[in-house]
Amino acid sequence: MTNSVYVVIPTYNAQETVVESIKGIKSFVPAATVIIVDDNSPDGTATKAILEFQKNKTIKVLVRQYKQGRGSAVVAGFKEGLKDKHSQYFIEMDADLCHDPKYIPKLVEKCHKADIVIASKYLRGSTIKGLSLKRKIISRFMNIGAKIILRVPISDYSNGYRCYSRRAVEFICKRKLKSRGFVVLSEIAFACYQKGFSFAEIPFDFRQVSTNSKSNFSFNEMKEAFVTLLRLRFRK
Repeated sequence: MTNSVYVVIPTYNAQETVVESIKGIKSFVPAATVIIVDDNSPDGTATKAILEFQKNKTIKVLVRQYKQGRGSAVVAGFKEGLKDKHSQYFIEMDADLCHDPKYIPKLVEKCHKADIVIASKYLRGSTIKGLSLKRKIISRFMNIGAKIILRVPISDYSNGYRCYSRRAVEFICKRKLKSRGFVVLSEIAFACYQKGFSFAEIPFDFRQVSTNSKSNFSFNEMKEAFVTLLRLRFRK
């Protein structure tokens, strides 16, 4: 694994897990550059990361003035990584320990032959632990709906544990994202699919471990999500 790998982590109130997450990443991909993009978390996430890793030049912390959403945070991290002409593979992942960094080498290896590789909760060999029945049902329902509407050949539209090729990232960074929240992951996948980028998936073990990762997903939010998916699919 070379220093061509950049790991982008959007954070908001991840003070309890951000350090452990970064250390886990560096244990599996020591040469990778980690970019934390924090939306000015009131719990001091950015400050903790900066103080812990201030002497490590391969760990960068970008702090934005206010909460702007996951999608724009990831794009900000991508743009920072693109400044390095040697960067080739871009990992997107969460800081709440749900995404085990041991899968990063597998994601990158798979990305040698595909532009976007997704760690899917719904492939044979994957497991889901720690999620309530409600969240499991919502996740499955939303993914089935996204697949029917968008028709991208993937099984997991909502998991933000992905690896992108440099050319896919360059394309994403030129677009203006239309959606917010987790639906932005579907928007990115759909836009890349329409552009002709190739996809692949790997199975992985999803484990909800952070007490901060609670879902208050309501019926209205589900309805809004489906409306957004329909707009993506049928807009000119």
